[in-house]
Amino acid sequence: MLSPLRNRFGIPGVISVVALVFAMLGGAYAANSSSDGGATASAKAKRGPKGPKGATGPAGPAGPAGPAGAKGDTGAAGSNGSNGATGATGTNGKNVVTGTLNAGQGGCSEGGAYVEVAGEAATKKSVCNGEAGAPGNQGLPGSPWTAGGTLPVGSTETGSWVAPVPSKTFLEKQFIGVSFPIPLAAGLAGENMHYEDEANFTDFDEGGSGTVGCTGTFAAPTAPSGHICAYKELVLGVNVAKIPGGTIATAGGTLLEATNTGVGFANIAKGTWAVTG
Repeated sequence: MLSPLRNRFGIPGVISVVALVFAMLGGAYAANSSSDGGATASAKAKRGPKGPKGATGPAGPAGPAGPAGAKGDTGAAGSNGSNGATGATGTNGKNVVTGTLNAGQGGCSEGGAYVEVAGEAATKKSVCNGEAGAPGNQGLPGSPWTAGGTLPVGSTETGSWVAPVPSKTFLEKQFIGVSFPIPLAAGLAGENMHYEDEANFTDFDEGGSGTVGCTGTFAAPTAPSGHICAYKELVLGVNVAKIPGGTIATAGGTLLEATNTGVGFANIAKGTWAVTG
């Protein structure tokens, strides 16, 4: 068996091979003995140096939620709160008294009334009556009017008139009443009563001689002081005139007269008037 080895490697080679075989068998035996609790290997392998730390990897996905925990124990009851403080009792209110003030009292020229807290004169307050207004005009009363409640001199009142005209076959004269809401101080003579004759105002007592200062219109009637002016809006189939003679107007009113001409069926007469004190 050794002859072929010797022939191939020579004596030194054979010795080297045999030594290598024994070395390998001895290492295997030593390893067996260490794992079986036998002899410890005569030498340990030296640990190499630690390598560098690697970079931190990305965070992994969140894990599933864990199961709900058990319900905790009931806490102890809290203590009752304290009551609030009671408020102070309010004082009783006081009555308010009233009274009358004569003219000139409490700063009221026309009198009035006063109010005050009972027993507290410093709280007294006056409530005065309104002062008298100036005399009115154009039929709007003031407070007060002149003594006797008559139309003041220079003041004017107005109104309207309509003739109660009969049918065309009835030719008798009819009277047109004019009443003064505010009476005159005295009646007026005939020459102070005027009616619009066509486009001009004439004095019938003087036979139609001239104008007399009735410068208003049907829509806005006026009259000079101490006169009555009657304006016509529409006169159809009727003759209208003032009543001739003495005192034509009393303090409370006057009259016009209307005569049916007998022409046509649609007979009508109407207008306005003004009187100035």
